[in-house]
Amino acid sequence: MQRLFLLLLLILPAPAFAAEWEPYANARFGFAVDIPPGFTLVREADNGDGRTYGNGSTTLAVWAHYLTAGDFAEEVADRRVTYGQEGWDLSYDRETTGWASLSGTRGDRILYHRIIALCGDAVASFVLDYPQSMKAEISPFVGKLVKSLHPAEGCTNAQGAAPAAQ
Repeated sequence: MQRLFLLLLLILPAPAFAAEWEPYANARFGFAVDIPPGFTLVREADNGDGRTYGNGSTTLAVWAHYLTAGDFAEEVADRRVTYGQEGWDLSYDRETTGWASLSGTRGDRILYHRIIALCGDAVASFVLDYPQSMKAEISPFVGKLVKSLHPAEGCTNAQGAAPAAQ
């Protein structure tokens, strides 16, 4: 009986294992990221700078833009200020020359923002916004999202090694 059960486990793939991450490449800005299973396209920006995906009450926004008012460090500093003004309590804040990660809470929501430098004075980001009740389900996605967000081949703005996601 145990052999039959083990054989069925090997033959019949579980839905969680069968789900694939979907690659998204942005040709306009030259970056790519993998979209987690269960997320569906909600909207694509008219100007080609990114997309928004949804999974129930969770949103994943992925986009890029050119730096117009300063360098990478100023962009990250501006994001911190904006999040503070919006009421987010940032509990994780890590920055290097080529990447930054900001994470925090507001009410019952969790936010994780990853931003990386691209070539040509541009940056790419993803923002994952989800309810705290889904933390156990969504948190495992963060590390893979962080590792998968990268500039296109040939862009030499090195990100360095990403810290463990929180």
